[in-house]
Amino acid sequence: MNVKFLLLCAFWVPALAINICQYQAPTTNLLRGEAALSYHYFEDPLTPGPDINSGKFAFRGDWLVDSPERGVGLSFGGELALAGLSPASFTAQVSGTFREYPFPALSYFVFGGVEGMLDAKYTRPLLEARAGVGYGRFTDVTPLVRALRVEERLLQEGLLLSALPERVILRLAQEIGRRQLYPALSDLAAALIKIITEETKTSMDPRGALIAEEVLEEAGLERYCGWTAQFGLGYALSRPQPGYALAFNFSLQAAATPDPRTQILFKSDLSAPYQVFEEYTWNLSASYTYRVNEVTSFAANYSLRQVKPRGQMPAGTQSATFQLVFKLGGANVTIQVAFSKLAEAREWAQDLLISAGWQLW
Repeated sequence: MNVKFLLLCAFWVPALAINICQYQAPTTNLLRGEAALSYHYFEDPLTPGPDINSGKFAFRGDWLVDSPERGVGLSFGGELALAGLSPASFTAQVSGTFREYPFPALSYFVFGGVEGMLDAKYTRPLLEARAGVGYGRFTDVTPLVRALRVEERLLQEGLLLSALPERVILRLAQEIGRRQLYPALSDLAAALIKIITEETKTSMDPRGALIAEEVLEEAGLERYCGWTAQFGLGYALSRPQPGYALAFNFSLQAAATPDPRTQILFKSDLSAPYQVFEEYTWNLSASYTYRVNEVTSFAANYSLRQVKPRGQMPAGTQSATFQLVFKLGGANVTIQVAFSKLAEAREWAQDLLISAGWQLW
């Protein structure tokens, strides 16, 4: 137990000493998406018809591109509720922004984009074209996270006797950022081990290159940092309900990686005419993911959508999801607790899902 504790401390001390979000990658191109499906059927022969016959399918994703001259941000998500294998409700939302940086050395930008929402309760979707100005950037810090992970694995295997200096970690991250220059991952892994042996003036067991290659292939290490704030005007090309066609919009998006195992994401978007308290649409989402170890991960998500039509009371939905995933040998075990609430409801609806899957061959 003492040895494991020391190895864990050896990884966390250098990781906390390095400000991960200060790492600057020349370009950022991250794509992530996830989907979940649940269905429950139960029929008691003593009662007429199925007692439970419902399900849910949810999806969401993000695509983020950033370079000194321009950037692209795309986020989408939706949920389909089933009742008796028939759609009971459906909502989908998409947001896309193209950013152009007139002065690449600075973080000011002009943008254009679209915001869309589809709800089966309405006959028409929401589609709004937007343009304006903003400030901020995002950067891919995955190379630095992988460099720290290489160090952690080498410490665990006893191939390193002490933590690497910060300058060596940063040099490894820079080399990982040049991944496309290497014909194979094995070549990049060998280059990383060569940097370590040169900097530490020691030799390395041949297993070191294999461990480095495993880290380069390891999934779930993608991380990014940064933030953007933008303000502009939007014109509604289509609206589900009557309202103003021209509206102001303000959005704030942020990403943080306080340590190699954690990713925090936040996004808030407000669209309203000049009479903001009479009519507005507000979307907010936040997520927290934590990779406990190689076999366990935790995720928490929260979303809020509030719409106030002109002359009516605000209405909307809230949802919160907590998920714990275990990888035990060939099995994947997921424990998920979800809460959802309509604006007019007094209490939260609760949903507990426990699932397990095995790879047989």
